[in-house]
Amino acid sequence: MINDEARALRNAMGNFATGITVVTAIDENGEPQGMTANSFSSVSLEPPLISWCVGQESRLFDLFTKTNYFAVNILHSGQSAISQLFAGAEGNRFKKVSWCPGING
Repeated sequence: MINDEARALRNAMGNFATGITVVTAIDENGEPQGMTANSFSSVSLEPPLISWCVGQESRLFDLFTKTNYFAVNILHSGQSAISQLFAGAEGNRFKKVSWCPGING
């Protein structure tokens, strides 16, 4: 039997055929960092697991391999500007978007 949280995850993943995400985390200096990723997919409902990929050459590779928490922000088709912003090499991207920290920062 699937519990309510698993059902919500299943419903969300069922609606995500393919798309773009922005994966974010807080670095060792307490600054938010993020990158565009299109390699996001559901792996398991029980336990709830997802998969996404970051290349070893990425400037954020070390952050994402060492952090305890990260967030996956699924973008709407109308948010291509955010996708482009986080895909580029620009400095502090978070000054250009509205955001708030999640449960674990």
